[in-house]
Amino acid sequence: MRLTFLWFCFFGLGALVSAKRLPTPESLDFRWQITEDENGHKHLVDGELFSSPEMLFNPEKDIRFLLYTRSTADSPQRIANNDYDSVMSSQFNPNNPTRIVIHGWGGSQNSLINLNIRNELFNQGQFNFIFVDWGAGNDPFYPNSRRLVYPVGIATSNLIDYLVKVADLDRADVVVIGHSLGAHAAGNVGKGQLGRLPTIIGLDPALPFFAGDVIDRIKKTDAEHVEIIHTNGGVAGFLDPIGDADFYPNWGRIQPGCGPDVGGGCAHQRAVDYYVESIASSVGFNAVQCSSFQDIRRGICSATGETARMGGEPPNRGTAVRGVYHLSTAGERPFAMLN
Repeated sequence: MRLTFLWFCFFGLGALVSAKRLPTPESLDFRWQITEDENGHKHLVDGELFSSPEMLFNPEKDIRFLLYTRSTADSPQRIANNDYDSVMSSQFNPNNPTRIVIHGWGGSQNSLINLNIRNELFNQGQFNFIFVDWGAGNDPFYPNSRRLVYPVGIATSNLIDYLVKVADLDRADVVVIGHSLGAHAAGNVGKGQLGRLPTIIGLDPALPFFAGDVIDRIKKTDAEHVEIIHTNGGVAGFLDPIGDADFYPNWGRIQPGCGPDVGGGCAHQRAVDYYVESIASSVGFNAVQCSSFQDIRRGICSATGETARMGGEPPNRGTAVRGVYHLSTAGERPFAMLN
């Protein structure tokens, strides 16, 4: 009974989900799973104890969309869907590319993914940098936060539609980047946009309670190009390829320099570290395409002769970068290595 009740709550925002068939509880591996929040705190979660009360969370009101530009780099402006004054009084400039970043479980405005990506982008040029702070819905009970990836994504998609309508945003200039649970939220932004966005980048998308083909996980159909960086596959993050291009630094499970890394928190965070460095790296994270995902599992890449750059600014786009890729990194900054 408790599991049935939770399943109803888990996708309780049914009006947002549409008439698509939802997965059944039996299709997911709910029993004990270890996961780690953005602050490195480990949690053992029992999926059969989905009895923690849900936090009251209205995505349209409780999500804080924080706009940063070079001129407001230390003083973000809050913009909101259907709030004309908030947008028109802001420094949003449709002539600049727009980058939308979504934090993971336990994150907030103060997350390093906000500061570090923002700083690197502004070192490169002018951007509309929109940080999606859904910290008001971040419940210490992981499953309650996990269920929010769809409403967070759809609320962000609604903001994009509003910026197109009133501020001349060009969808072709938008890239959405998310880490862990935020990677799945980024995928749901793309679902709300009907796959029209050029690029979505998933940084080690969260694995716990996303096993199987659940409809609200990030998928390659969410944008014209979906890039995934796997760094803690099989523990905190996905190992299986789920994007158009799936990059596996150091084979995608453990990362050099992380030590024993019980729970995988260091390796899970490395996806963010690698992406941040990729924005301005003069070396670049150059990867080799492998013939199959089985190569990744075995740790031996049968190279096809194709290569691609992982991450970077501007990011990959189009049909040329497809498949699974392997690369090696150093164990400390700078992580990028010359071949």
